[in-house]
Amino acid sequence: MTNFAQLSPDIKISVNQIFGIETDMKVDGFSKKNEYVPEIDSNYKFDRDTTLAIISGFAFNKRVMIQGYHGTGKSTHIEQVAARLNWPCVRINLDSHVSRIDLIGKDAIVIKDNKQITEFKEGILPWSIQNPVALVFDEYDAGRPDVMFVIQKILEKEGSFT
Repeated sequence: MTNFAQLSPDIKISVNQIFGIETDMKVDGFSKKNEYVPEIDSNYKFDRDTTLAIISGFAFNKRVMIQGYHGTGKSTHIEQVAARLNWPCVRINLDSHVSRIDLIGKDAIVIKDNKQITEFKEGILPWSIQNPVALVFDEYDAGRPDVMFVIQKILEKEGSFT
């Protein structure tokens, strides 16, 4: 994972103009895309209430939970909002292959100045805390208990990561 050159949103985007929702609300966005911004699906149709909930999450840096049946487009909805705001978005499928190490990071042996040293390689959570990015935890009900414990700490209202 790389750090972004542009560290914070730099434009205000009209919700009415971009999403066609009657409101004066403006939300922060980015003037330029980076490699983590999803592609826009120009045929995507936005559900008003869900879109406003997602936009509120972006606007106020809050956690948003969307629930519904499998395959109904919950994650895609978030990605399409992010795409229109040029907001980086990373989708994490919480299947059995995601581990605590993937989320937190690990020590790794690397060569620096012709010497073998141990260096911490951060996982997706420390990286995401240092960069403006929307994390989408997909298939939340399939997460392993040890992984969900790590995620639960950051999803609390005053969540933190140590």
